[in-house]
Amino acid sequence: MDSDTEPIAHASELGEFAYCRTAWWLAHVQGLPATNRAAQERGRALHQEHGRRARRAVWLQGAAAWALGLALILIVIGFLLVSKAAGGSL
Repeated sequence: MDSDTEPIAHASELGEFAYCRTAWWLAHVQGLPATNRAAQERGRALHQEHGRRARRAVWLQGAAAWALGLALILIVIGFLLVSKAAGGSL
């Protein structure tokens, strides 16, 4: 069979099939529209919000790591300056 004529299964379609084979069959084989559009839109919005929050959490973790690293460097520099001012040798 030519690859141009073979149907392509998208990941979202596989998820739909795994979740409910009957709903997948009705939508993709019979071409019937879903009757729960409001619930689908709410789910889509919730997934988008979750994605935004997850990206923000990752960004905040990175920022916290940089801030901690900077704080440690400043502590070491401060310790070295205080030690040198007190006449200590390193």
